[in-house]
Amino acid sequence: MISKSRVAAIAAGCIIVAVAVLYGIGILDVHAGARPPSVLNRTELVSGEPAAPQIGFVDAAGKKISLADFHGKFVLINLWATWCGPCINELPELARLQQAIPKDRFVVVPVDVLEKLDAANLRSFLQAHAAGALPIYIDRDRQTQQGFVANELPLTVLIDRNGHEIARALGGQKWADPAAISWMKTISSPPAK
Repeated sequence: MISKSRVAAIAAGCIIVAVAVLYGIGILDVHAGARPPSVLNRTELVSGEPAAPQIGFVDAAGKKISLADFHGKFVLINLWATWCGPCINELPELARLQQAIPKDRFVVVPVDVLEKLDAANLRSFLQAHAAGALPIYIDRDRQTQQGFVANELPLTVLIDRNGHEIARALGGQKWADPAAISWMKTISSPPAK
């Protein structure tokens, strides 16, 4: 027969183990939520959350735009070109991602780089590639490309609502995959008050 003190010690040990396991699972869940889903296999978190470069580009009307214009929102800035196959393949994905998340908290900012097309030609190009819902932004002086040190395209950078870079993806991604959309919705959710 087992003594009462031994039963109490075993029960206490089980409780401690159960709490440790549950606490550990909670920690894993919290940290797992910060990592991109496996479908975004080329997306890597940036250590230290550096400030995004102060870059500028123009919109379809020729108005100068900077990243500061999007302060308070998560920004997925995508550097692309019409001659880049992987860029073209992910344009419809980016358009569907933007449609899935409210623009008051998350915006897709596709910036055409390394060419001199006008806004009308870019609009036609986007429409022809199932991405007509995306806004037109053009890097006329390579400031965006140089600011993000974009040596290859597409380059996509995720910037938090305070202007800090938190992730980068080099190469095409499945941005409209349900797991990718869920992740973007989660990280761009309004902060708890």
